[in-house]
Amino acid sequence: MDIKEIKELLELIQASGIEEFEMEKSGVRLHIRNTPNQPMPTSELTLAQAQAVTPEAQHTSPPTEAEEEDDGLFVFGAPIVGTFYITPKPDAEPFVQVGDKVSKSTVLCIIEAMKIFNQIESDVAGEIVEILVENGQPVEFGEALFKIRLR
Repeated sequence: MDIKEIKELLELIQASGIEEFEMEKSGVRLHIRNTPNQPMPTSELTLAQAQAVTPEAQHTSPPTEAEEEDDGLFVFGAPIVGTFYITPKPDAEPFVQVGDKVSKSTVLCIIEAMKIFNQIESDVAGEIVEILVENGQPVEFGEALFKIRLR
């Protein structure tokens, strides 16, 4: 899947009014949540934004020694560039808090990229030890978001 295909898909979804779309193609998983009646951003899709849908950008591999700290904590990094949200809505409870037990596929947060809200799921099981970013803070690809003590 190349940038042109992704851009065409985003335009089609925006024009059709579809609120949520998910697909998997050639090992790339794409999940789009659309807010109807909002215009598409006018800027071109950048390389950093395109990384959000490449397999390399997916944080799906088991932790490596480099990702683990000496004290046995796994550092979960941002799989895409965007704005970090720990809650689904401004007045809602956070997805996770320090001390919460998480399993694979537990939603940890949302990262908004290009007006699309991407649910970010854990790919490890453990306990949230520290949340490293503030709600509403911009994050870069690979930036540390959570410290998780592995089970």
